[in-house]
Amino acid sequence: GYSAVMVNLSDIAAMGGRPVALTDILWTPSDEISSQIWDGMQDAARAYGVPIVGGHTTHTGSGKAALGAAVLGHAGDRLITSFDANPGDHLVIAIDMHGGYRGDKPFWNSSTTSSPERLRAGLEMLPALAEKGLCRAGKDISNGGIIGTLAMFCNCSEVGAILDLEDLPCPMDVEIERWLVSFPSYGYLLAISPEDIEST
Repeated sequence: GYSAVMVNLSDIAAMGGRPVALTDILWTPSDEISSQIWDGMQDAARAYGVPIVGGHTTHTGSGKAALGAAVLGHAGDRLITSFDANPGDHLVIAIDMHGGYRGDKPFWNSSTTSSPERLRAGLEMLPALAEKGLCRAGKDISNGGIIGTLAMFCNCSEVGAILDLEDLPCPMDVEIERWLVSFPSYGYLLAISPEDIEST
């Protein structure tokens, strides 16, 4: 439940938007499971300051629970897209390296260990950059990790990229091979034009 809220808020920020509200659809075999999922959603909604305004719950009676969530938001005239990186842009990574891995999964969790103020400020950074005209292209780092997301980003914009591993920020005591394929709770790849790099 927490992750469903977190990733949807990250998605809208990645496009230069601000979240307004969340909705959900939950299929559940029991009240106990639905309560656990709902508690996670409420925890995330409170932490990020975005209300859950509606949804639908279906009791399936058997099988596994399933959850779908969507975020409503707004953006200004300038968006961040995956299609507008240009040759010569600087590749910038914005990532929260506080936190740690959840077990042996490649998920880097910096969300549940951060204050609400830090979480909200992080999401605000993307629309602020877009509105100032400092970033026109970017992509949130997803299941593909840094490497996979960069490949998708380059494909969408029909450009190539050079990723200097020595300049790539990496948490202490984390192997770079694992870091490159990790899915961070807060992580974005941004293409910034040379003339805007100092302002960013």
